[in-house]
Amino acid sequence: MYIIQQIKNDKEWESFLLAQPYTLFVQAPTYGHFYSAMHEDYWIFGIYSGHQLIGGSLAVSVSAKRGKFLYLPYGPILDFNNQTLLNSFIDFLKKFAIENKFDFVRFSPFANQTELRLDALKKLGLRSAPMHMLAETTWLLDINISSDELLANMKKNHRNLIRRCAKEGVRIEKKVDQKMLDQFNCLHDETVKKHRFYRFSREYINNEFRAFASTGNAVVFESYLPDGRLDASAIIIYYGNMAVYRHAASLNLNNKIPTSYLIQWEAINEAKRRGIKWYNFWGIAPEGASQNHPFTGIAHFKKGFGGFQKNLLHCHDLPITNRYWLNWVIETFRRIKRGF
Repeated sequence: MYIIQQIKNDKEWESFLLAQPYTLFVQAPTYGHFYSAMHEDYWIFGIYSGHQLIGGSLAVSVSAKRGKFLYLPYGPILDFNNQTLLNSFIDFLKKFAIENKFDFVRFSPFANQTELRLDALKKLGLRSAPMHMLAETTWLLDINISSDELLANMKKNHRNLIRRCAKEGVRIEKKVDQKMLDQFNCLHDETVKKHRFYRFSREYINNEFRAFASTGNAVVFESYLPDGRLDASAIIIYYGNMAVYRHAASLNLNNKIPTSYLIQWEAINEAKRRGIKWYNFWGIAPEGASQNHPFTGIAHFKKGFGGFQKNLLHCHDLPITNRYWLNWVIETFRRIKRGF
């Protein structure tokens, strides 16, 4: 028999989280604090076998005109092969959602997608969500090897461009101050106009960054061309054994010196200095995606650094009220409009 209850001691959950093979910043208590800054609520639910914490999830509220839902970012963290455990946790969340007047519960697990797991979720009443919330086709790099080995494992073009940027005098700065955050957002706006994608709001990026920067776990990297022009910027979040390439912006002002390559190399080396094992490049286009997929170009860039693809379970919803179907229609339309 399992006991499922709210964890009110952040340190207890964080200790469990940091002991996992992959430490997920979106499951950290700090991520809950970020959602609080966005005027939402968060909870941490733990699953106990006796007195031992064996699983659970951070969950946040998401309030929108189309409906209010309980969201588990890259959660839950548990043994998906244990059907009894999964059933118990889903039942608990369903009751919690009903009591707190949520229209549905959304799960986005950091777990490999298999037919057995998809079937298990379907049997529990979950359905495939109209759209994803977090990256589901990800690219990971094990950086627990020497820098020389990392360079050797890259595509030759990536290795050469990193060296060329360094040779030509590209300057990389890394800071956590508001000025660099403002510069990132301005650069991000220009990148959005150029590539026509949907960006996170400034409020979202600013609050997320400040939450993790306050604990020394978020850094803004900037690259400057030899003539002093700001060319690219990236926000990297370092948490536990994983560094995440979270947000990026690039003008690519000089095609012969693409400074984004050097930013990645510096971010990877910073992760190595922190003793981190995994560098998470975040989302890429799935295998077989059309050339029109928004991530096709960035996938080539990310894969060139070496690593492997991890295919995660698609986001799933547990409908609670009929209002869920309004959300389903709106998000289906948004997915079609975005192209993925």
